[in-house]
Amino acid sequence: MSDWNEGYITDVTYTYGFYKETSPAAIRFALLAAGHDAPPIDKFSYCELGYGQGAGLNLLTAANPQGDFWGTDFNPAHASGARKLADDAGLANLHVFDDSFDEFGRRELPQFDYITLHGIWSWVGAEVAQQIVDFIRRHLKVGGVVYISYNTLPGWTHALPMRGLLSQYVEYQSSPADSMHARLEGALKLLDDLNEIAGSYFKGTPQLADRIKALKGQNRNYLAHEYLNRHWQPVFFSQMVDALAAAKLTFTAHANPLNCIDAINHTKELQQVLDRISNPIFKEVVRDLGINQGFRRDLFVRGPRRLSRADHAAGLLETRYALVTERAACSLSVKTNVGEAALQPPVYEPILDHLAAGGPLTGHELLKVPAVAQQVGVSRLLQALVVLVGAGYVQPCVPAPVQKAARAGSARFNQVVMSRTARGGDAELNFMASPRLGSGVAAPRLPQLFMHAMQQQPKADAPAIASAVWALLRASGQGLVKDGKTIEGDQASVQEITERLAEWTKSHQPIMRQLELVP
Repeated sequence: MSDWNEGYITDVTYTYGFYKETSPAAIRFALLAAGHDAPPIDKFSYCELGYGQGAGLNLLTAANPQGDFWGTDFNPAHASGARKLADDAGLANLHVFDDSFDEFGRRELPQFDYITLHGIWSWVGAEVAQQIVDFIRRHLKVGGVVYISYNTLPGWTHALPMRGLLSQYVEYQSSPADSMHARLEGALKLLDDLNEIAGSYFKGTPQLADRIKALKGQNRNYLAHEYLNRHWQPVFFSQMVDALAAAKLTFTAHANPLNCIDAINHTKELQQVLDRISNPIFKEVVRDLGINQGFRRDLFVRGPRRLSRADHAAGLLETRYALVTERAACSLSVKTNVGEAALQPPVYEPILDHLAAGGPLTGHELLKVPAVAQQVGVSRLLQALVVLVGAGYVQPCVPAPVQKAARAGSARFNQVVMSRTARGGDAELNFMASPRLGSGVAAPRLPQLFMHAMQQQPKADAPAIASAVWALLRASGQGLVKDGKTIEGDQASVQEITERLAEWTKSHQPIMRQLELVP
């Protein structure tokens, strides 16, 4: 009998998720921020290898009707769920399969502008990795881009024995008759016990304390897929470069544009070391060692083309930017690779204030604001926009014709997400499609229920909406927790929902409206 899963965990399905760095708009902006040209966004072909539950691929398809989307994940349960979501949302431009990468590569496929893989490389063996490289070599257009994220060294060095313990416990110590969740619980208990024994590797490696604590609080399906595959190997960046060279790929940019700004991401001492290194690949290796990098999100291009300084600036100024975070939550202290960076208030506050007050604006429009023109200027504005996108406060918008075309599909997809949440199922579908961004926006369970109830009762007041939301939660066996305690009783629950609704209406609903998620 063939080992069709190639040692990959298929006993449990993967978690639902969406990674905004995989959207064509985000990829284009990251390349632009690094000074490089990018594939088109008005019409393109897109492929995801190993799409998991397919929620993210469906979302991007809904928000980008001008794209032709393809993907494979050889877990048939994943493929079935992804197909059902696409059918429910009426997404005719999505094609999903449960092929291996080798089988998928032998199909009649288009040449792709974008190919994405999130985490997959770290979980497959050498043979499957070669299939990925062969697929990219055959099916990526010249000028096309690959987004690839993967576990890296040196950041995983100390944790390798921890991963080994978890996977070997499940293989040797637990019973195949037990559920994967039960087997994981036993492995985590053993890890916890060893972590308390003086002289053990774990007790003697203080760097692992936070990682072990985080493991116990994570989704068990995620842990199974992250740690328990037969093949699991973090690599140095240079090894990834060597592997993808066979597909004629060149490392071009970090997927997070914040990494373009050295002053924010490097200590003065590290920057002095990096300034002495001329080779760009070796510089990335040294940088990873200097910040103890454990996970990378990289963009590789088949024939990258560097923009002139004028075209680089023009591209950033012509882009339209939307605030995606409540203005009051946009801290001027941003987390980076080396701690936190303080953003200058005279530069960033007028930009954020006008994006909050005026809706999405281009860089050119921001320069017409007196406070921005006088206090910020062109060069600092360009850097500030890259920082704000990298920090997650702002996202680039797609062109107006694309937005218009995306409204119907995004609305259908969002309706399916809200309906499933209202019925008490698929609570992990916590993202919705924004036609303005061509991407996704976080939408936790309770806000989804607010929007769903408002759609059902457009003229209802806040108490009626809160009562409707509580009825949905109660019907699905859900409750509310406040200060670590479960709220008891209908009246107290409705009161709590009413207060949360008022907060959401004031702080988050205006953002959702700007992003065209609510009328």
